[in-house]
Amino acid sequence: MTSEYWAQALCSGDMANQNPDEPPAGGADTGESASSQRRSVQSVTRAFEIVEALAAAGGPAGITDIAEVVDVPLPTIHRLLHTLIDGGYVFQTPRRQYALGARLISLSRYAGGALGVALRPYLNKVVEACGESVSIAMLDQDFARYIAHVPAEYSMRMFTEVGNQVSLHTTGVGKAILSGMPPAEAERIIRRSGLRQITPNTITDRQRLLDELVEARKLGYAVDLEEHELGVRCVAVPIPGPLGLAMSVSGPVTRMTDDSIQNVALPALKAAATEISPVIKAATADRPV
Repeated sequence: MTSEYWAQALCSGDMANQNPDEPPAGGADTGESASSQRRSVQSVTRAFEIVEALAAAGGPAGITDIAEVVDVPLPTIHRLLHTLIDGGYVFQTPRRQYALGARLISLSRYAGGALGVALRPYLNKVVEACGESVSIAMLDQDFARYIAHVPAEYSMRMFTEVGNQVSLHTTGVGKAILSGMPPAEAERIIRRSGLRQITPNTITDRQRLLDELVEARKLGYAVDLEEHELGVRCVAVPIPGPLGLAMSVSGPVTRMTDDSIQNVALPALKAAATEISPVIKAATADRPV
């Protein structure tokens, strides 16, 4: 089922089953009336509000839970949910709750890839400043996914390739992403995803990880000390904004010393994050329909 079908069904389905509290479409025989066009746009807006409400819930939610967030009559929510289910963007659990569907995963990858290309000039600046590989990762479900990567001239092959998905608790970008969100939300993700051990240095104790996130929030950065790949150290900073982004510098332990992290990598990362943040906020700002 194509996205074109979903978009058409979203509008036509809502129009065919017009809610009693909305005026009838009316209009002339040739083409839609202005009022029906407005309702079609409103239906798309409401559908996205439902998707965002499910994302904020962090797991399956009932229709009444959605209605508390989305100011839409229950019959309209029910109708839009079934249209989203038909398109694969939402699924219904055996307990008759609703959750985000797998179709959104591929869409997030496309969006992340386009964003990564746009942010590469900022990564280039950091590479020039510190001589190590630089990456940007985005929160993807309960993981971090790399959306941009610029290798250093003499870089070793590492896990930080565009498209790779990594655990939040084992990586600098993952911990930076967690540190940039409200503590309660970060803890919910940690409880859901678990703390699988990747290397002997991986943090597998939940309280120890939470304590490290407290320190990361205070300092403004997070580190990965051979917790995802032996022989590799990483420092990362969160990029303020609504997308759950973090930027990191990674390299072998022989070059990523405490001194180089504090005096070279961190200043370059913080300067780049300061430049990127208003760009992200402007791109994601709410605009009137």
